[in-house]
Amino acid sequence: MLTATKLSKVYSDVTAVRNVSLSLEPGQIMALVGASGSGKSTLLNLLAGMADADTGTVSLDGERVAGPSDVLVPGHKNIRLVHQEYQLMPNVSVRENIRYALRFFEKSYRDFRVDELLRLCRLTEVQDRVPRQISGGEKQRTAIARAIADKPAVLLLDEPFSHLDLPNRLIVRDLLFDMVREEADVATDSRATSCLIVTHDATDALSIADSLGIMRDGKLIQLGSPTAVYHQPQTAYAARMTGPVNILKARHLPLLGLPEPTSPNELICLRPEQIQLTEGGAIGTIRAVFFKGSHYELEVALSRYVLLRLLTTRTDLHVGQEVGIRVANESVWTVKP
Repeated sequence: MLTATKLSKVYSDVTAVRNVSLSLEPGQIMALVGASGSGKSTLLNLLAGMADADTGTVSLDGERVAGPSDVLVPGHKNIRLVHQEYQLMPNVSVRENIRYALRFFEKSYRDFRVDELLRLCRLTEVQDRVPRQISGGEKQRTAIARAIADKPAVLLLDEPFSHLDLPNRLIVRDLLFDMVREEADVATDSRATSCLIVTHDATDALSIADSLGIMRDGKLIQLGSPTAVYHQPQTAYAARMTGPVNILKARHLPLLGLPEPTSPNELICLRPEQIQLTEGGAIGTIRAVFFKGSHYELEVALSRYVLLRLLTTRTDLHVGQEVGIRVANESVWTVKP
């Protein structure tokens, strides 16, 4: 288990990480989501032993993870950090980049493990190419393969999807899920590799993470299952960071056909998929129609100042058309700013 207890880190007058505590179980995938500058990368460096915390501790299996001030070479032998820039050796092949991580193992195991990782990370066809000859997705998968080569206890990934196009993002996302699950299947419960991903886009993280955290201004402001954080965000910030959402003042609830609120200035959130088109109910006017491939996203005006985003598969809708909408009362969630 990787455990962080009340971690804080200040650079000059900027507090990058504020009193963060979390724990990562063997075989678990955790994702931390936050805007740029929210402290995600700094937190990863603290967890990996690549930076010293001003306060708080990091421990792995009950033993403290030392920072750079305590060791000659920063880092921990059982924790791997994969940066956004991949940091591959530029003049050797994909195979040799992975093989280098296993240089202290016997040759027979080294060859077996490299072949296994090439298959697992879908790199067999490019194994003899150098990094400049492969795509960004293949570089990312090579970096991940090298990081997990000697089966570390913890894999930390800094924005693994940020430089990738959609097809490669999906490949890397599925790879991470398959990799952690497959490694867990062949390991004892206590030796299964854990994975912590930090990202500014929750779209991919939601589908593979066991737990999801929201970071803001260096603080971990919410942590829970992806479904709980998505459907029950505690703040408007958390709601926006986890996907499309309508944020309204509670006083606008009657426009949705819902009862008058007791606290009209409270903020409420409502996911687009929770709004249904109906023959009756509240009436709005379609302001825009966006084609999203499998569905359409509508912008519907309920009044001059209140716009809603909702989803539909109907193909007979157009700008200027009046439509009825219905919202279940339990779909509305009160949030803090």
